[in-house]
Amino acid sequence: MPQIDLIATIPVPPDVLPAASALLLEYGEVVRAEPGNARFEAYHDQGNGAMIVVERYVDADAFEAHLSNPANAVFNAKLAQVLDGGGSSLQMLTPLG
Repeated sequence: MPQIDLIATIPVPPDVLPAASALLLEYGEVVRAEPGNARFEAYHDQGNGAMIVVERYVDADAFEAHLSNPANAVFNAKLAQVLDGGGSSLQMLTPLG
């Protein structure tokens, strides 16, 4: 099975960036410990203020396991609370060639 690569973009108002980034950094530690996670890097987009996450999973099964991990739902609920209902949008990537 091919690996799964994606970019998650999370729009964040400047006033809640410290709280949102703390949640994301804490969650990143959990995700990096998941079997099948090969990459979880968090960034702050200086242009639009969004948090950007670059993720890689070794295969579709690893990605599905990530999505079904209870920590995922906990993180998303906490993030939605900080962002007043907001969340992330995903870009699923396919290598060229």
